[in-house]
Amino acid sequence: MGKKMSAILDRNEREYLNRVIKYPNQVQMFHKDSVQEGFEYFQYQGQIKNNSRYISVIINKILAVGLKNFPKMIKIFIKNMPTITRGKKECFTDTNEYLDEFEKTEKLTRSESPLIKNYPNEELWRELTDYAWDKWKVIIGFTELPNQLIFKGKAVLFKFALVCIQEMDREQINKAPKLSAGEEVIGVYASLGLAVNDIARWLRNKYGIRCQSNHPLGGLVDTSPLAAKAGMGWQGHNGLLITPQYGQLQRIAPIFVEDKLFQFTDNHEHLWIEDFCKKCRKCEKACPTQAIYSEKQPAIENVPGIYQTRTCIDRLKCYPQFNKTLGCSICIKVCPFSQGDKNYYKIKKALKNKLKDEEKLEAKKIV
Repeated sequence: MGKKMSAILDRNEREYLNRVIKYPNQVQMFHKDSVQEGFEYFQYQGQIKNNSRYISVIINKILAVGLKNFPKMIKIFIKNMPTITRGKKECFTDTNEYLDEFEKTEKLTRSESPLIKNYPNEELWRELTDYAWDKWKVIIGFTELPNQLIFKGKAVLFKFALVCIQEMDREQINKAPKLSAGEEVIGVYASLGLAVNDIARWLRNKYGIRCQSNHPLGGLVDTSPLAAKAGMGWQGHNGLLITPQYGQLQRIAPIFVEDKLFQFTDNHEHLWIEDFCKKCRKCEKACPTQAIYSEKQPAIENVPGIYQTRTCIDRLKCYPQFNKTLGCSICIKVCPFSQGDKNYYKIKKALKNKLKDEEKLEAKKIV
């Protein structure tokens, strides 16, 4: 990790990475094909001018939203940024016990938990998913983390991932691109950050499970393809995850776990979304900056479980609009999957019927 990379990270992340990269053979390091995390990408492209990433983002947003929206934006940041800042800090400081052990012994002592022998720990899985839902309204998947999904220059301690998803309010996102939608996005970033920290502590304190939470804002890994690998949904035309529960109305954050304690939730049940999105393209047509590509561009090949990652938007076109509105969310709003609680299943049934009709028509032509 070069000095330039370290300079644009917030202090807690920088300290964590400076400690963890000393043990590349003991942790999960980024892959040679890994992509750059979003805020850092914009830093290098000159979109963020200051070395302090989050201060720079705030300043950029103040300048972008204009005087009319300035008072409301300030209220949004005053309400949410202390929670986000605390949540991000705790994601890294909660790993200090593991890093201290690394620095004393140059390795983590292998866990002797009986949970390893009791795989797949079905009762614990039910308790975990109930706890996450009852306290935080978070749904969870479980998978193995491919190193290709770790952002360039980053590292995580453990190779298995609990993928946590929390819903955004449809009514607020439907106000996009107004700041009300951006406020909902920021609010769920704050809430989900608290959730993954709490769930990780619950696992550590109650069951002695070694784990590492990671905040949904910024983060160490690319969460949309990770959630797709965990069988929780599939990438839409705009690159965001589509799930049966929420469409695109969600944010995602992982908790990295030392051992394979549960059955993987991996599946390919949602691949059909790809066919629907090719026909739909509402997000592409609605994008005010024409940032969504007509065809997804291959990014990383041979990613276990999902074949490849694809680039779906021109980030430099997206950023100015995203910055004005604390997240824009127009593409999320217009996505048919986001329009109703059972829309996923309605769309799936309609597409299946349409494909059947097309097959019959083709058969008649052949005859």
